[in-house]
Amino acid sequence: SSAASDVYKRQVQCIKKGVNVVEHDLNKGLVDIADNSYDVVIMTLALQAMNRPDLVLEEMLRIGKECIVTFPNFAHWKARYHLLIHGRMPVSDLLPYEWYNTPNIHFCTIKDFEILCGERGITILDNTMISGKNVIKYCHNLLGETAVYHLTR
Repeated sequence: SSAASDVYKRQVQCIKKGVNVVEHDLNKGLVDIADNSYDVVIMTLALQAMNRPDLVLEEMLRIGKECIVTFPNFAHWKARYHLLIHGRMPVSDLLPYEWYNTPNIHFCTIKDFEILCGERGITILDNTMISGKNVIKYCHNLLGETAVYHLTR
């Protein structure tokens, strides 16, 4: 398939640049990777598409000393406004799917994520909220469109 070919091409490009490529189904865990194998594990805009995002976070922090996670904030004011006015799940450039075909199966807010980290003993080293190209300084859960977290144990 074309998608498989694209993945293969990206893997080859990484290897040519000296970047190791590890391919796993994250929903099945990372049992083949030893504890603390990496300094940093990065997951961008995919946590909300995992079957068990809580377990994926645990695995990321098991195999890496730190991790960086980004996810869409489903409490962003545009999503709230769209629901209020239209009564339907929003479709946008960042989330271009209808409710029935979206890969996003766990809709999470910034507050939800921070509570999960607290419950799991995950330390938030730093966080940044972004809306478009702007860094949000206040009212993160309302104004932040994308959340970026730097985490450790």
